[in-house]
Amino acid sequence: MKRQIITLLIFVFGLCVSSSIMVYAQEESSVITEVTTASTKSSQQSTKSDKAAKKHGIIRKKTNLKVNNQLKLKKVLHISNKSLRKYDYSINHSKVAKVSKKGVISGLKAGSTTITVASKETNEVFAKVTVNVENKYTDSELRLLSSLIYCEARGESYAGQKAVGIVTTNRVASSLFPGSLSRVVYQPGQYTPARSGALASALQKYDRGSLQRSCIRAAQEALNGSKTVTLSNGDINMSGYLFFSRYVSGCRLQIGAHQFK
Repeated sequence: MKRQIITLLIFVFGLCVSSSIMVYAQEESSVITEVTTASTKSSQQSTKSDKAAKKHGIIRKKTNLKVNNQLKLKKVLHISNKSLRKYDYSINHSKVAKVSKKGVISGLKAGSTTITVASKETNEVFAKVTVNVENKYTDSELRLLSSLIYCEARGESYAGQKAVGIVTTNRVASSLFPGSLSRVVYQPGQYTPARSGALASALQKYDRGSLQRSCIRAAQEALNGSKTVTLSNGDINMSGYLFFSRYVSGCRLQIGAHQFK
């Protein structure tokens, strides 16, 4: 009788152990299933926005920008700052324009370039933006200022030539002078070459393609809004300068034979 009781107890104990193992196995299987399901959901969510963007294919936009001007990428794509932070940007012609990490496009020189906007998570392309960068001046303005710089500063350094161009464009923007380049250059009593005939000769030289190239480049930079000249002691901002000559009372800067204020 005693032996039968012991046998029965052993059987019950074994049955309990077996049940515990099965319950543990079921719980562990449930945990694995939950982890797998959560992982699948996370993966689906990470690509949800990109799939939505790709629903109608890559977004393609075109925009125009002036040299030395800026434009926000979010305005071109019509998206929020929060959405913009999900993307990286690359540009194929970095000399034409550049784009900052915050999505600000800056025009550098005339030309065309494409900005590719891609997901930081998946590298999928969300959009391609073609940026056409344009000069701020007309051909006739470039012709006139290049010829004036040639007359006034062809023997000076490039900084001296550009400084003459900057002073002239500053006058166009100033309320103290006429509001166009032509009227500023031909204003009575101002630029000697305009009344001596030297400017007319220089314009002919420009038309023949024989004008000094540095004078043309200095005019391009000044007309596109550059206000700095580079000297041996660093960059000088000339945005407030309106006068130059061999001698200027109250001179603030001298470059070569010219004084500026």
